[in-house]
Amino acid sequence: MKKLLILVVLLVLSACTPKPQPEVKLTVMAPKGAPAVTLIPLLNDTEDRITLVDGAELLTAELIKGEMDLIIAPINLGVKLIEEGNANYELAAVLTWGNLYIIDARPAISMINDPEPLAMFGVGSVPEMILNTVNEKLPFRFEHVPFASVADVRGQLLADAYRFGLLAEPVASATIAASTAAGKPFIVITDLQELWKEVTGFDNYPQAALFVRKDLDKDAAVTARITVMADYVTSIDANPSLITADITTWTPAALGLPAAPVVISAWEKLNVEVRDASEVKAEIEAFLNRFNLSVSDTTYFQP
Repeated sequence: MKKLLILVVLLVLSACTPKPQPEVKLTVMAPKGAPAVTLIPLLNDTEDRITLVDGAELLTAELIKGEMDLIIAPINLGVKLIEEGNANYELAAVLTWGNLYIIDARPAISMINDPEPLAMFGVGSVPEMILNTVNEKLPFRFEHVPFASVADVRGQLLADAYRFGLLAEPVASATIAASTAAGKPFIVITDLQELWKEVTGFDNYPQAALFVRKDLDKDAAVTARITVMADYVTSIDANPSLITADITTWTPAALGLPAAPVVISAWEKLNVEVRDASEVKAEIEAFLNRFNLSVSDTTYFQP
């Protein structure tokens, strides 16, 4: 009888004890490349469903559709859709900053034509806007020759079709590494971020940003993830070689990154830094003003 009484008490206590709840899981979409670095700790430590994609088309479609919990996208793209009423998201954080560089593929040649052809990508988007903004600060005049992608520009330089090209990191470092291995090392002649600072007074301009579905109602989970992402980037800042194991685990192809040694060599110029959007409003607005965009207070994520 005593044993039966103890069993009944234990069953009652068990029924009254709150059962542990499963970890909140989120759906996330992001572009491959530098923004994917910020998601590595979530890939490692959460059961979030993370989808990495190429190009902006799928990001645009998902922002409009509004089903993903979190979307990483170019900040000007996301804000434009939100302000036009076409996306039910809020701007939570900036994850990556400008990383554009002009490469000289024939640095041994001193003769410069006026103007010089510049193989470039991003016509009508950020790269062209940045070039136009800093045009007066460039080392000499360029005639823009557009290509569809940064990979195309890389190919033109490696094929010796153009002397000068506009590249973004980590493609710039990967291209320089390939040219060095071939015995004809390229060099960086212009850091467009330094020129942006001279023109605008801001250290850099925002690129990839984290957007949160407005009706998500999981603010604590979102805030926790932003903190984890920021802490991960800080750890890589202190020791870039730490990223080697993660890139190997998830593979460069899946992340849209070159091999780990190239990422490590390019890390400082990648300009990955996770910042709450509310802390960098001035930088955001200075950049978006170039696209005739503004951000209303209601667009910012307010946990």
